[in-house]
This record gives sequence, structure tokens and C-alpha cells, in this order.
Amino acid sequence: RRDPDSAWAATAATNPAVVGQVSVRALAQLLAGEDPGHNVVVPPTLITQKDLIDKDIKNMEDLSAKLPQFAHADVAMPAWMPNPNAK
Repeated sequence: RRDPDSAWAATAATNPAVVGQVSVRALAQLLAGEDPGHNVVVPPTLITQKDLIDKDIKNMEDLSAKLPQFAHADVAMPAWMPNPNAK
């Protein structure tokens, strides 16, 4: 919540779109005969009330644009797989 009087201070979250991307990459590794590991973990991002206020974050699109660690995860990324986030 962006309300400065709110008791909410922070949360840890993952971007559902990123979780989906990681799941598909892990599946691709399995189909290629590789082992992505028993657990494929997408690291959560700490999102604070201060982040929302200071960065003027209002929605998921803003979160991805203004907190880059929320927008992608370098999990299940074998060397042979193209990285869509590479510049």
C-alpha cells in the first residue's frame, strides 16, 4: 500500500510471469535430456512501502520496470538457451 500511514511495510513476492518463464525453461531442459534440478526456485523480490512511494509504483507493470529483479530471474538458463533479456 502506498498510504504512508499504512501499517504495511514490506512483502516478498515473485512475478507470476517470471515463474511461468522459468517453468517453461525447466521443461525445455528436461526435454533436452538435462536435469534442471529437483527444485527450481525463483528468488523473491523484497518490495517495500518506500519502494512504492519513492519509485511511484502503482501496478505490476511499474514493478517490473522499476524493480528489474522482479522482471526476470536467471534460473534454469542453460548456455544453449537464448536469453530474451540479453541486450
